This record gives sequence, C-alpha cells and structure tokens, in this order.
Amino acid sequence: MDIQILTELEYHILEQLENRRYEYPLSREDLAGRLRWRGLIGRKDDRTMRSGIESLRKQGYLICHRKGKDGGYYLAKSKAEYEDFRVREYKSRIVSLAATLREMDKSAEVQFGEAIQLDLFRI
Repeated sequence: MDIQILTELEYHILEQLENRRYEYPLSREDLAGRLRWRGLIGRKDDRTMRSGIESLRKQGYLICHRKGKDGGYYLAKSKAEYEDFRVREYKSRIVSLAATLREMDKSAEVQFGEAIQLDLFRI
C-alpha cells in the first residue's frame, strides 16, 4: 500500500474503526453520528462518509462491512474476514453486472447490427 496523506475525514474514519472487528462492527448510523459530531459530514445524509470509505478502500485499507441488524463497518483482521467480505459484496456484484452487460450487449448487437467489443480493462 502506497503511503498517502489522509484527509481529516479519512483519518477519523480509520480511528473509529481501528478496534472494530467482524463480530462487533460499528453501525453505519453510529459512524455517521460520530463524524457529524466532529463536523466532518452534513446532517442530512452520509454520502460524504461513504465516499471517504471508498477512498480509503482504493488506498488499500481493508474496510469491510456486514449488512443486517447487527451489521456495520470493521477493519478485516484476517484473510478469512477479508475473503468473506470480498465474495459477499464485490464478487457477487461483479458477476451480476457482467451478466447484465452481456445481455445488454446481445440486444445492442441485434439492434445495431454489429458486435459490441468487450473492453473492461480500458475503463
């Protein structure tokens, strides 16, 4: 992971998650409340917080989340925790998006009369 300077928001997100585990995640509402209390996100929604989390993930931080009543954010502390999150959240989405794209490409080929080139790696 490259060393990057964190924004104040990113720093506080990591600070709040540093002791959170898979078994005891920090709920989305609680994390947003803690960041609001510090004046780092607005009162209406948590879009800024979610953008900060996405930025940290792109920097290589293993911020995971679980859905549901006892869900929330945590930092993966083991390969198994990370792989569980990876399969549940990202792999399933990628497979679903690929299936959708494949069907849309078939329809576009019929409608426009030429094949659509699959070029996912030049996004």
